[in-house]
Amino acid sequence: MKYFVTLDGERMEIDLIERDGRTHVVRDGVEVPLDFVPVGPTGTYSLLLGTESRRIVVAGPNDDLLLTIASEVWKASVVDEREELLKSILGDKGAGAHGGTVKAVMPGIVRDVRVAKGDTVKKGQALLILEAMKMQNEVRADADGVVSEVRVAVGTAVAKGDVLVTLE
Repeated sequence: MKYFVTLDGERMEIDLIERDGRTHVVRDGVEVPLDFVPVGPTGTYSLLLGTESRRIVVAGPNDDLLLTIASEVWKASVVDEREELLKSILGDKGAGAHGGTVKAVMPGIVRDVRVAKGDTVKKGQALLILEAMKMQNEVRADADGVVSEVRVAVGTAVAKGDVLVTLE
């Protein structure tokens, strides 16, 4: 089945196929074996892509995913070809639903704030550092914009889903 994946603003098309009892991902004509299995607590997975192995923490619905890989947080969305067709017919009713907000992907403590109101930011730029489970995670902008509000300061304890920064 064909999927459309957006990872930190970069859109790509992939196919998942079954061959010889294994799942393979095909992107740009290159086919690689794929294993994606849950491990440990809810939302924690082992991703084996070819010979590379990664531990990933996944939070949120498919159209608004937050992926934590090592100490980096990535925003992603995944839709299959049927959902994509429906969006093309009806339009993307969900566009802008988050109002340019950057939310905490997990509970933690803000260790560093790297932007202020009025700052211009580029997609992928670090906005702040959030410490969770003794790991420091960069929270990055998912699009270019201007910081309209910073709702946290160094030392602020946040819950999963709390708004940290608002971008215009």
